[in-house]
Amino acid sequence: MQTTDYDFISWNALVYEWAPKAIGAVLILFVAWIIGKAVKWALAKVINRIPGAAKATASDNPKHSIGASLGDVAFWLILLFGVVAALGVLNLGQVVTPLNSMLNLVASFVPSVLGAVLIFFIGFVVATLAKRVVEAALQAANADRWLEKSGLTKATGSTGVSSAIGTLVFVLILIPITIAALEQLGIESLTIPAVAVLSTVLAAIPHVLAAAIVLAVGWFIGRWVAQLIERVLPATGFDRSISSLTSLTASTSTPAAPNPATAPYAGDVTPATARALGGEVSNPMTPSGIVGKIAMVAIVAFTAVEAAKLLQFGTIAVTLQEILALAGHVIVGGIIITAGVLIGGVLANLINKGTGGADGFASTLVRWATIALATAMGLRFMGIADDIVLLAFGLILGAAAIAAALAFGLGGREAAGKVAQMWADKVTKTPLQ
Repeated sequence: MQTTDYDFISWNALVYEWAPKAIGAVLILFVAWIIGKAVKWALAKVINRIPGAAKATASDNPKHSIGASLGDVAFWLILLFGVVAALGVLNLGQVVTPLNSMLNLVASFVPSVLGAVLIFFIGFVVATLAKRVVEAALQAANADRWLEKSGLTKATGSTGVSSAIGTLVFVLILIPITIAALEQLGIESLTIPAVAVLSTVLAAIPHVLAAAIVLAVGWFIGRWVAQLIERVLPATGFDRSISSLTSLTASTSTPAAPNPATAPYAGDVTPATARALGGEVSNPMTPSGIVGKIAMVAIVAFTAVEAAKLLQFGTIAVTLQEILALAGHVIVGGIIITAGVLIGGVLANLINKGTGGADGFASTLVRWATIALATAMGLRFMGIADDIVLLAFGLILGAAAIAAALAFGLGGREAAGKVAQMWADKVTKTPLQ
């Protein structure tokens, strides 16, 4: 009987001791489950309303959206805290100790994560608003139309200046915000390299902007100079002089009879009619236009060198300078060769006109001799294998001299024999004193 009473007292004490603990643990788990579900639902709704997250999950299953995934993480974290609290109520210290240390670490890291997320979110919203304000202001000022009128759309593509500047403002605001958010995390192994990269990018942006401004200014100046040359040179008679010079180089020949199949007739389509029909009218490049384009390319190339220096690209700047120097030599050498071809044609044409076309050999010889001399001078100015050019020019002159000597010797063999015989007769008739 005493044993039965003792067992009853033991079980009664056990129930009174553990029943409240078990009920408290169950209540803690239930409350943690409810809070976790509520946080999961609220977090999924809030995050999925963010424009970036909404676009990223627009075509996906809502159950697998970004908000739902983050909500699941929050739910299980809250439930884990509830399990630890329930185990603490049950006095299971050996099980709770490692979980407590892990949760303490997570709990100490959560404020930093929340702070970083909040900083980045606020910065993202501010950057987006600033981008839209800048784009709206530039569109109201017709900046895209001015860019199209300036001709820069041919070089920059279809991207409008308002969109480009708006994106630039967005990046300039978001990079410092991202650096601040990473520093808020306090993870040195992650933040130090990321902050260093972002700081380098942020420091390079002013140089990039300066280089872009230099290139834009060079483009405007080059385009203006090209238009000025195309307007001024024709007024000075430059195009007419080049046309006259090229006509002088043309050899006098009988013009070919017109082909009836291709001859123009009264019903031909005029340029105005072609434009009205949507066709294209050929616009041949004039000599002044060619000079203007060369001047524009040269100005843009010089500004590209300065832009490379602003970007601190020393190797690229040196390479561009060497290319410009070589291009200058090549252009001048090409001008010398072209001038030689023109002068040779003019001289040959003058000889043909003076002799009535009877001495074609002399005109051809003068033409090609002038072209050869100009080619040698042009190639030497270009710096293309000076020794080879001199050797080739010497061989050409030597071959021409030998050919002339052989032609004279073979062609005047009989006359030379008569002269030699006359000299011999004089020697034999002269008495020796």
